Amino acid sequence: MKSKLVMMQVALLLGWVAFTGFAGVEPARAMSLPAQPAEGAAVAPARENLSASPDQDGELLENLLVRERLALSNQQSRLMLSHTVAESTQEYITRQQQAGKDTAALEAALAAFNQAIASSEANNASAGALLANPAGFDADGQVVDANAALQTLRDAGRLLRQAHLTLTQATLDLRIALQTYRGN
Repeated sequence: MKSKLVMMQVALLLGWVAFTGFAGVEPARAMSLPAQPAEGAAVAPARENLSASPDQDGELLENLLVRERLALSNQQSRLMLSHTVAESTQEYITRQQQAGKDTAALEAALAAFNQAIASSEANNASAGALLANPAGFDADGQVVDANAALQTLRDAGRLLRQAHLTLTQATLDLRIALQTYRGN
């Protein structure tokens, strides 16, 4: 017990030494808070003022385009996997039916899961169409119209988010239905 306490104290001391030695942050400066605006003063929303420089705004939007395209690709992989889950669940239901068991609840859960997959695929395809030829960007993904680019990214992001949420909820519902059926 005493050795654990000593080890913790040594670890904390080494952490503190490493932090103060390598961070180079003055305690007073690190603890200072930004000034608060005067009461009643108009504060511009952060989304409207992405940055002070148009070049930085363009770079940010270009990076967001790359990020949304990556999210689209990852989500397409998850949709392919969801088809595999649906197929294996159908095989399980078939085996249970052959054993003479009632699978009505599982069949309903699988039907809802398949419907959610279709809905997610539709949203994913819409997002893919927006990101394949994005308004506000040129063929190389460079911003040519910041407002159109921002709207494209917002629309595609909303569709990707909706597809993700739909598929996630359907997966959870199917999992709960299987656990309930198995009695776990």
